[in-house]
Amino acid sequence: MRRLAVLAFFLVAGCGSFGAVQAHNLSLAYKAGETYKYNFHAAFKYTVGAEGMSIPLDMDITAKETLTVKSVDSTGTADVSVAVSDTSMKMTVNGTTNTTTTTTTTNVDMKVASDGRIVSINGSTFGNSSLPGMTGSEGGLVSAILPDKPVKPGDTWSKSYDQANPLGSGSSKVTTANKYLRDEKVGSVDAAVVESKINTSFNLTIDLSSLAGSPGTPLIPPTGAAAGLQGMTMTGTSVSDVTSWIDAGARRVIKSHSTGTLDATMTLNMAAGAASPGLTGPITFKGTQTVDMTPA
Repeated sequence: MRRLAVLAFFLVAGCGSFGAVQAHNLSLAYKAGETYKYNFHAAFKYTVGAEGMSIPLDMDITAKETLTVKSVDSTGTADVSVAVSDTSMKMTVNGTTNTTTTTTTTNVDMKVASDGRIVSINGSTFGNSSLPGMTGSEGGLVSAILPDKPVKPGDTWSKSYDQANPLGSGSSKVTTANKYLRDEKVGSVDAAVVESKINTSFNLTIDLSSLAGSPGTPLIPPTGAAAGLQGMTMTGTSVSDVTSWIDAGARRVIKSHSTGTLDATMTLNMAAGAASPGLTGPITFKGTQTVDMTPA
């Protein structure tokens, strides 16, 4: 028996411990020509405060998305197009509900870094249907923040960065704490499960002229809503918890789930002497949101 124990010791010492987990890359590695289809669902529950009033506002948005990779540069940043179709939005304001649906396809062009960050968004952006600062839903693409080096389950990493405002001036400051939780199957695909806890503070000035000709956002009046409305400022914080399942072989996002909170203040910037299109003074938004991107 003692001989067997000694033999086992040398086998383990020579070959490594049984079941040892090797570190591997989780960064995205899209290839030109690849196409992926997703279902998108977002739900928002806010309280809007202005002029001493507190108004409940709920939104539920569903859509279909087709992501097509156009090119990938030497740093691994992918130039992708997201075709958003069959969009349905149900909005309830102070107990009154309106539902809008469209079969029109909206194309969103964006650049996605290999760590999952949205570097830039161009064109008519579906991501603008959410409030600024809601990290994890830009352009309808949801991803945890991935590591720059090989990792194994249990490993953690942190990243901090500034995110430019594509609709004007100012920026969002983002800090993230991330963890490789585990490996599991999504259907027949081996996936790495990664969680990112994302804290964002933002101070943005939005130029409404940049939204001319686009759908805009449900919470921001279009440029024709009132003569003299030039733009707005948005300040505040958001906290998001994003979990993504990353294809271990193809190294792309299979699905993602995000929950979070928002505490923002919006101020309308009017031309001298112009009347406000609605509520005057600072308008506050406080509440929660969930965003899901699942395989179609």
